[in-house]
Amino acid sequence: MVSLALGARALPLAQIWAWAFGAGAAGPADAIIVDMRLSRSLTGIVTGASLAAAGLVMQQITRNPLADPGILGVNAGAALAVVLAVWLLGWSHPFRLSATAVCGAGLAAIAVFVLGRCGSGGDGAADRAGILRLTLAGVAVSALCLAFVSAIVLLDQDTRNLYRFWTIGSLGGGEADRLGWLWPLVAAGLAIAVLLARQIDALALGADTARSFGVRSEMTAGLALVSVAFLAGGSVALAGPIGFVGLIVPHVTRMLVGPSILPGLAVACPLGGALLLICDSIGRVVARPAEIQTGIILALIGGPAFLALIGRVAR
Repeated sequence: MVSLALGARALPLAQIWAWAFGAGAAGPADAIIVDMRLSRSLTGIVTGASLAAAGLVMQQITRNPLADPGILGVNAGAALAVVLAVWLLGWSHPFRLSATAVCGAGLAAIAVFVLGRCGSGGDGAADRAGILRLTLAGVAVSALCLAFVSAIVLLDQDTRNLYRFWTIGSLGGGEADRLGWLWPLVAAGLAIAVLLARQIDALALGADTARSFGVRSEMTAGLALVSVAFLAGGSVALAGPIGFVGLIVPHVTRMLVGPSILPGLAVACPLGGALLLICDSIGRVVARPAEIQTGIILALIGGPAFLALIGRVAR
């Protein structure tokens, strides 16, 4: 409701309440809410929930507290795929872009996972060297993908307008038709994570322990990566490669409900949506009537949190 109330023209919360429950007469304020702010707020909820769920799943299957779709290059891979599709093929339909984003996210996740495990002797992601190796692989893949994105937008005038959107992340482009195409994709990724909850919890104890419980660790990890690709790819197609939601929210979730994935998803999804709406609301207020993009506000919050987590892992 606060997100619906804030903008270039602030609306009273009482008016938002009246609109939500049909107690007020239709007027200009209703048009502002429905035509301009409702799809933006819904986009924030879906994007934040998907990023939080993707981060929680990634941290569980890799046993890496620094895992995040942004830090591990998944978001950047999805963004590169979308920009390539726009530049080379001229695609703009939400369904095509969402499919492209999912493919890019999946390829980036596989590349980081393979590079991070090189030299680890197999099941080595749990030790400190494995954690840092996976994180460095993600940073390298992310930097490479974003370098290609920058090169493309410098070469082509028509895709230059996408530069800020795909490299910073914003809810301002969340049209209702795009959300209508992409929320089933996010829901599918979340459903896969829920169905794999028991296997993911076992995999978080280590591959050998998971096998003793009858869990096929390779198949579980592969399906979990599919879930992450759906969640991260859908969120990138909606709002660009927004970072740090998948890093911060899983840690808060584990403090609240423990390490189990199923109650974690139930808490992480609303927390992720709330965090993204809060950051978006701050960005619309501090520079009114202009706005600061959501990704910048999140970076100001997530950067110090990331440094604090690196300090904890290094000790």
